[in-house]
Amino acid sequence: MAAYHRPSTIGAALELLAAPDRVALAGGTLLNADRAPSRLEAVDLQALGLNRIETVGGGVRIGAMATLGEMSESPAVPDRLRAVARAEAPSTLRTLATVGGLVARRRPDSLLLAALLAHRGRVALAGPDGENEEDLARVLGEGVPAGTLITAATIDPTGAVAVAATGRTPADVPIVAAYGRRADGAVAVALTGVAPVPVLADGSDPTAGLVPEGDFRGSAEYRLELARVLTRRVTEELAAAGDEGER
Repeated sequence: MAAYHRPSTIGAALELLAAPDRVALAGGTLLNADRAPSRLEAVDLQALGLNRIETVGGGVRIGAMATLGEMSESPAVPDRLRAVARAEAPSTLRTLATVGGLVARRRPDSLLLAALLAHRGRVALAGPDGENEEDLARVLGEGVPAGTLITAATIDPTGAVAVAATGRTPADVPIVAAYGRRADGAVAVALTGVAPVPVLADGSDPTAGLVPEGDFRGSAEYRLELARVLTRRVTEELAAAGDEGER
């Protein structure tokens, strides 16, 4: 890094990030791993007070600087979602990796992002004109808008949950995974491993519009078949569970 900045307000952070060659530093799991010489300047977000996890109006607001470890231990987060947060990364990285960084990175195999989608996830974005919320699905599909900063993610914690996944071994990141949630009679299913980012799927036709890329872990056809099988598993489990909560 060519320089380091540590703003104390969101406004100051946005002003710094408006300049070229400046990047937001959250948990540092990516930036700190870059050993090559760089002109980039780090804008450290640790002093912005964005690490709270709290219940707000029936939902749960997770600050962008909250770590996966904090999310996995917060009583405000549903039990099954806490378990997914624990499985998202090794313990050494969970203490560093942040929820905001997770959203910004948009990994296609992130089961935690899929879970946030199924829980009606929304993303709070701060920009020059103040803060507004966008659907998580839109942010994952289009990326974080230029000139904005992720400040929080909000979810609906209610409902019954089911998870199904297939990997090369139980310890591996799943090739394809399905996270389903049933609430108020409606079922939402989100999939990983079948698109450039985790996506919400139609439970009755989960592969509609999907054109996954194959790799050494599985061909495109194999991934589509996994999507169908895993979606069926979670929808059948949710149908048996009804709308009862899973906290």
